[in-house]
Amino acid sequence: MNKKYDELKIQFQGKIKEQEILAPFTTYKVGGPADLFYTATTADELVSIVRAARTLDIPFFILGGGSNILVGDNGFRGLVIKNATSGIALKGVKGTVHGDNTKSLVYVEVDTGVPMNRLVRFTIEEGFAGLEMHLGLPGTVGGAVAMNSKWTRPVASVGDCVHQGIILTSDNEVRQVSVGYFHFSLGKSSISIHGDILLRVIFALQKCDTESLWKSANESIEHRRLTQPQGVRTAGCVFRNISLADAIRFQTPNKTQSAGYLLDASGCKGMKVQGAEVSTIHANFIVTGSRTTAGDVVELIDQMKKIVKKKFGVTLKEEIIRVGDFVERLS
Repeated sequence: MNKKYDELKIQFQGKIKEQEILAPFTTYKVGGPADLFYTATTADELVSIVRAARTLDIPFFILGGGSNILVGDNGFRGLVIKNATSGIALKGVKGTVHGDNTKSLVYVEVDTGVPMNRLVRFTIEEGFAGLEMHLGLPGTVGGAVAMNSKWTRPVASVGDCVHQGIILTSDNEVRQVSVGYFHFSLGKSSISIHGDILLRVIFALQKCDTESLWKSANESIEHRRLTQPQGVRTAGCVFRNISLADAIRFQTPNKTQSAGYLLDASGCKGMKVQGAEVSTIHANFIVTGSRTTAGDVVELIDQMKKIVKKKFGVTLKEEIIRVGDFVERLS
């Protein structure tokens, strides 16, 4: 018997599940059970469960939309907290006048458990510009901000529109932080470094006509459809793009930083390990099937890295986050 687990179950009577299979909560649809599983539907509930887990020294992982992660076949030893918070609220409008032009900023506060697609559709329908190009982005607001999710047509990152955040600090205090706290850079932010939990995000958006926003959003969706696998079990890009310094150092073709290009040029498209396959549409995506294991995905990732290393000398770094316990395979 685990006394810490029992204490947590007493505190949150009837709300803690045991041995919950995590595969259905991920976009890869693979992964074993969590010892304990709790669904937080409000920011207050999220704060309460995190504080309790920290006090009891129970390892925990906060699960958003389940994209960009790979859960081990042995599951997670500890508590998985499903972030199902769902609030979206208009916080205010600020106008500035330059000559005959009036520019309005609209502030929208969003819980981090809100799916990005829901937020983007909300902002488009309300006539708020800044996030429309991210239509089709999987996962939740929390994950998109933490990773500073990016788009290429037009070039934009989710962090471009962040104004403030509300966090639960590693000392269990709730406080508001400015955009500078996040230290946004290409494909990442500093939220995970601090050990803080992002509860809400306040975006600063601009007033715009809905028709123009839908046009931009639909163009993004069409580009995704043509360049990324659709309607399959995938978790997004497996590897990060390389730095310009590495592109120069390893003399990649045209100094390309694209991990997808390097994988494609190395012949990775269509590679398979059991039920895991490299997409034939985009070489930086792995697609899983009904019988795929996390071990299949890990082995395929390792093979992809070795092939690119051999051809270009580049060691690709994973963008996919591994969560939980993995079964070691005999070589």
